[in-house]
Amino acid sequence: MIFGRYGRRKAAAAVVAAISVVSMLEVALPNPAHAASYCHTQKSGFGPDRPINYAILHGTPVTLMSDSANASAYVNAELKPGDVLSIDRSNFEVRGPRSDHNWPSNDDVARIGGTWDYCETFAGSAYGWMSTPRIDGAHRAVRGCLRRNGEVRCQDIWYADNDDDRTDWFPSPGAPSDPDYLAVPRASYPASTSVTYSSPAPVAFQANTSFLYHRDSAGRSVNTQYGMMTGTSPATSDGQVAFQANTSFLYTRSASGVMTNTGYGMMAGTSPAISGGQVAFQANTGFLWTRNTATGATFDTRLGMMRGTSPSIAGNTSSWRIAMQANTTFFYTRDSNGAIVNTGYGMMPGTSPSITKLSNGGYAIAFQANTGFLWVIDSSGRATDTRYGMMAGTSPAISASGTGFTVAFQANTGMLWTRSSTGAAQDTGYGMMAGTSPAIRGSRIVFQANTSFLYVRDGSAQAVNTGYGMMRGASPAV
Repeated sequence: MIFGRYGRRKAAAAVVAAISVVSMLEVALPNPAHAASYCHTQKSGFGPDRPINYAILHGTPVTLMSDSANASAYVNAELKPGDVLSIDRSNFEVRGPRSDHNWPSNDDVARIGGTWDYCETFAGSAYGWMSTPRIDGAHRAVRGCLRRNGEVRCQDIWYADNDDDRTDWFPSPGAPSDPDYLAVPRASYPASTSVTYSSPAPVAFQANTSFLYHRDSAGRSVNTQYGMMTGTSPATSDGQVAFQANTSFLYTRSASGVMTNTGYGMMAGTSPAISGGQVAFQANTGFLWTRNTATGATFDTRLGMMRGTSPSIAGNTSSWRIAMQANTTFFYTRDSNGAIVNTGYGMMPGTSPSITKLSNGGYAIAFQANTGFLWVIDSSGRATDTRYGMMAGTSPAISASGTGFTVAFQANTGMLWTRSSTGAAQDTGYGMMAGTSPAIRGSRIVFQANTSFLYVRDGSAQAVNTGYGMMRGASPAV
């Protein structure tokens, strides 16, 4: 049987339309679905409402709003007569590695065969701004949809707020055992399943305006309005960003967008590194310094660095290791216990190493040797000359995957290459801007293409041109 205007929709391969706004694609669902509509409404929110997801559907801006305290959500838009505005709510729970929120895609939902319910507002013969009822969105994926002239289009990114839902609802009369206030009787559907979702890593980059931009997990880019020093690049970890401002001072940006001028001057032409809240940078004295973003504790290691090079750090505020090119051109490491190691390997001047922490607690490192070749050091300390030539003045990036790792680098052909810890290497076929380096986290690689635009590549998928121009000589972070 067909119930309601939409019915319960089951995730299927969505058809992506050509229109996009801030990387939010509008999606035309190929088939209406089958089940009764009903709402899981909440009577009010506890905190201010925030715009969470935005897309142009049928040429109309549609915004998903979420309460900052209790995860209740609704959708608003300026409707035309006959429009139907709705909010979808998943029947499966969303639990992820981030304590606050996740951003499942339609593909994530389709992969587990997820189903959902919807709650709608019908415009009738009226024009103007309207909203759906407010629903309980805690630990559920929600998104906005608009039906116009019989066609349903939906945001292609869902939002899942992981606020604790034990105290954030208002039980409906007669339903004390059910935390959801149902507008209609509960329909029968398969028992809820759980999906573990890992959101795409956010990206930070210096735009061709010299301002720091932050691109979030949903693909929305924000101009922070903070100017960066020419020839430098930001670093990012867990939503935090570290960068050298155009004042030459080290700045940090929290995951919530709070900027901090640390007051510490950096060496010209160098960039900081950040991992798990711990920052490493070359101070304007030429020495390696570290800073704990949680406590503000900042420490001069008294290790001299080669001018024009930047450190790399892996770990967190309680346990970390830094890789750097010393002012002797040799590759050094320094860990949170104070241990300093001169590896004895010479590095190419003007290049920087990259370090990552493996699941077994060890570290893997990649660097351009003074021979111009890419070298890697595994967790046992074994160094390997990969015999792959790198572009002069560029640095590799490395990211862990369990006890293995993947390196991304600009080859001496100007192309983006990858090499895994098994030795498998691949020319991706994407040309990079001279003098820039890629960044990698998990299966996501970001780089400045030879067109000067920021590109994002996830896994083996085709790289996406974000349409954002980057400052020449700057590299993005992920």
